[in-house]
Amino acid sequence: MLKQVEFLIRGSLLPSTIGQLQVCERFVLEQVFGENESAAIAYFGVEDAPDYFITASSYVDFFLLLNALLTGRPATYRSGIGTTISALDELGRRRVSFTNYRKVTVLDEDMGSILSESILLTKERFLHLEKDMQRIMDEQLGLALRYYYNAVQASSRMQVEVVIDLAIAAEALFSTGGNYKSNLKRRLSSFIEPDELKREEMAKQIGKFYDLRGAIVHGGRKEIPLVDVRIAGEYIRKALDKALSSKLYTKEDLLQEADKP
Repeated sequence: MLKQVEFLIRGSLLPSTIGQLQVCERFVLEQVFGENESAAIAYFGVEDAPDYFITASSYVDFFLLLNALLTGRPATYRSGIGTTISALDELGRRRVSFTNYRKVTVLDEDMGSILSESILLTKERFLHLEKDMQRIMDEQLGLALRYYYNAVQASSRMQVEVVIDLAIAAEALFSTGGNYKSNLKRRLSSFIEPDELKREEMAKQIGKFYDLRGAIVHGGRKEIPLVDVRIAGEYIRKALDKALSSKLYTKEDLLQEADKP
């Protein structure tokens, strides 16, 4: 027996060019609209088992992590409800929860539109990594993904949180031993930049960012240079993207690549 689990995803996840997106056989996204709010309903088909809700939630969570990594835009979801279906081809045909959100009907859906590119890129990356999802999330790479997502969410609220979350993400990827700053500067710049001169400048920027993190944690300077934070955030985003694209899932794999002469 199968369960259809529904999640309300707040934020502009689906573009105006797509009313419904079949991510994979057991994952469908539908664009909906509530009172002064655009959102999406995620329908996920999963085997009826004691942990079915946790399983469905982990897949949707992973999709949103990837979307934030590729677009820089967060989307949050809240729990929905599970209902029984007889086959996966019934997925998304009937909604049980969130009935106050009306479905957006999109005529002449254009998957080739420039507006569609980001969600289709997320779908492509999701399908590429789906079978490795649990392995990724069990490693330091998964921890870094979550903290990067937290930083993207916090960017509209408090820059202090952004700095701390980005620093944790970077440390999860590349820091070892006691000399965190030195290791982070060398490894992060080496991992994403092949040019030696550009690496030096990048390492300086990472060092400035890490000093800012230290000042915040130890109760020092509170002024946060937004440019420095954005630059560091982009470096960390590139490192995460390369790690996933290259299937360097473990910290050992990442350090081996970053420490190459």
